Amino acid sequence: MSEIKCIVLYESIYNNNTLKVAKAISHTLGCRLIKASEAMEEDLTKYETIGLGSGIYFGNLHPSIINIAKNFDNSPQRVFIFSTRGNPIHGKYHGQLKEILNTKGKRIVGEISFKGYDGTGPFLIFGGGNIGRPNERDLSQSISFIRKALPEYCIKDYYKLLDNRLPVIDGSTNKYYYKDGKNLFLLRGDIVSINQNLCTGCGRCKTVCPMGVIELIDKKAIPDKELDCTLCNLCCINCKERAITLHYNWRDTINVAKRHKNRKSL
Repeated sequence: MSEIKCIVLYESIYNNNTLKVAKAISHTLGCRLIKASEAMEEDLTKYETIGLGSGIYFGNLHPSIINIAKNFDNSPQRVFIFSTRGNPIHGKYHGQLKEILNTKGKRIVGEISFKGYDGTGPFLIFGGGNIGRPNERDLSQSISFIRKALPEYCIKDYYKLLDNRLPVIDGSTNKYYYKDGKNLFLLRGDIVSINQNLCTGCGRCKTVCPMGVIELIDKKAIPDKELDCTLCNLCCINCKERAITLHYNWRDTINVAKRHKNRKSL
């Protein structure tokens, strides 16, 4: 795969709210994710697309993100903006950054903002505001946002394009083929679906999976116990090839609790 001409820059200083979103976005894009402090030493002119994100502080993005934008040259790069925030009191959070980007000749391809846990000021009386945010739904929305804004960087989820799917049963791993143009892709698994064309057999997913769901067979990762999956997402996060995707509905999330209700330890 050719080098990804995209990079995500972030600042996240309190509760890692923005970092959670930044990780979801960068993983979907398959690109580098670096802190704003590192960006000043980076040659950003080599990237076609740049993501800028931070928490919202007094109605604005973090000063480090604003300074990065001020130091941009006038090349015609694309930029997307993301942020996490408290309650919507101060208005248009991305306004100053967008003005700077416009003066630099950048094309803004999209922007998104999520509520984030706020443990400052009067919110401390109630244990904090927006507890649990950004949550799984927020991260899913961030992925959908980036897939729509920059589809050319995103690996296709061929499992979702399958016409016929088989029941998931213990002791058996389903196999699917999907043809995309001249390329034929082999997928193994349903809840834990692994694109065998992309898998390099590095074994990271097997190592990080706390439930022992994945095995290495013939130098490929195979989800041979996927009904044991707790949907923790560690395999996806640690797969540098983006070969793994999780597919589940609300029934599957409930089945996790039912299946492991008598388990005493890992």
